[in-house]
Amino acid sequence: MKSFSMRLGLILALSIATLVFLLTITLTYMTSQRSAASLEAEIGERLSMTSHQLVDKLDFYMWSRYQEVQLLQGLDALNDPASSRALLDQVQTNIPAFSWMGVTDASGNVVASTNGILEGASIKERPVFLEAQTEPFIGDVHEAVLLAELLPNPSGEVLQFVDISVPLVRDGTFQGVLATHLSWEWGNEVLRHFNRTLHHQSEYTDLFVVSGRDNTVLLGPDHLVGKPLPTSLKEGWHVDTWQDGTSYLTGVATGEGYEDYAGLGWSVVVRQPTEVAFAPVIELENSILWIGLIASLVTSTLGWFLASIVTRPLQRITETAALMKQGKAKTFPHQSGIHEIESLAFALESLVSSLTESETERVHYESLANRDVLTGLANRTALRHYLNEAQATKNEYVCFYIDLDGFKAVNDTYGHATGDDVLIEIAERLKRVTLDGAYPVRLSGDEFFLLFERNGKSERLITQIGQDLITSLSEPIAIEGGMTSVGASIGASLWQTETVPHAAIERADQALYRSKANGKHQITLDETLIA
Repeated sequence: MKSFSMRLGLILALSIATLVFLLTITLTYMTSQRSAASLEAEIGERLSMTSHQLVDKLDFYMWSRYQEVQLLQGLDALNDPASSRALLDQVQTNIPAFSWMGVTDASGNVVASTNGILEGASIKERPVFLEAQTEPFIGDVHEAVLLAELLPNPSGEVLQFVDISVPLVRDGTFQGVLATHLSWEWGNEVLRHFNRTLHHQSEYTDLFVVSGRDNTVLLGPDHLVGKPLPTSLKEGWHVDTWQDGTSYLTGVATGEGYEDYAGLGWSVVVRQPTEVAFAPVIELENSILWIGLIASLVTSTLGWFLASIVTRPLQRITETAALMKQGKAKTFPHQSGIHEIESLAFALESLVSSLTESETERVHYESLANRDVLTGLANRTALRHYLNEAQATKNEYVCFYIDLDGFKAVNDTYGHATGDDVLIEIAERLKRVTLDGAYPVRLSGDEFFLLFERNGKSERLITQIGQDLITSLSEPIAIEGGMTSVGASIGASLWQTETVPHAAIERADQALYRSKANGKHQITLDETLIA
């Protein structure tokens, strides 16, 4: 009888321990998978957004230079070689990115140029002249040919240019071409700036600028420049195994030009080794696994003791039965069922408590995946969910795309810790916005987004709201050792929920670029908000 009672206790203990272990591991796995997938998507979208930001900056820079060349095209000073030379030298002094600028006659002979370089030489066989006789020409990155030995080159590296040229027409007659060579060093500088920002987060991040003509790497790691990109270009983010055998999280964006600049089809590729990019995911999964194992161990131990409590009254009964057989006992001891029921209820309560804690942790991790860690504002993932839900309301919303003015100077002057404090304070001010349906979001870096219901607000009122918000965000901010401040520029658009939201966000982003181009610290309304 004793061996039977011991066997029964062992069976009960193992059964409870196994059940608790399986339930805990199952819930842990489900929580880990859901949280990890959400976090992976956020990391991938952040990498894709970085590539979009860089390709936008490249296109905007080229558009700016293109506009400047078009502006020069109509000046009367280009009719006279001496005046032309003085004008071109002045432009080059103010915009050093123009390595060389020249004016040709109708036959392709250079009649005036910066510093007199190539004056009297013929460029009639060069694309910068041939392609610009009837319409403006923008050429892709190429190595210097005629200017290789004539321009200063302290670094000794191969000189590369982007050509911008326009025809010069007077009274309907072709007079020649205004030709410019834009130093590709500006592209290197933009790339270095982004690399510094990304390497602050992870030194294992690589950036590439790829030609849309032949998939050649124009900018990037030295050993790949001038060679075809060793992977396919798919818009968005994805995981690829490159030729070096390493698996990378890759974000790709292709430039679509800016305003009347059609673009050269450059693509920007950002990559990180997956073990670096998804390190937070692995850390999250390991944390959840350990929590699950500890919970399993605790509840399994509790189950063992519970089995002992359940079998002890049975053991006493069997021992009493043996004594009764020997005549040494006449009655069974009183056994109340209340204690066993209470013990079972306690075990079930402990089990439910353990499982509930794991579920609470899952909800907590999902909340982290939808919140910006620094400011506590909603992030891009949360914004996407919010916009999907808002489409069912059939309302009209105003989109504010906000970019801080002068934030880089704060970072450079006081350090990134103070910069983080400034971002936190800006977020707090956005949280205090009392507009109907106000939904503030931190997109990335010093870019924020505010969505609120239009509710019949006029163009004038929306403009006033934006100006008031700029004033609020521009108020001084207390920092360690004194005060500082940043400005803000806003682009605004209208989103009608029967349309896709990303189009409205893009329009707001374009309006923001116009605010920046027009001097910053202002709001620009997209045509959808202008009556």
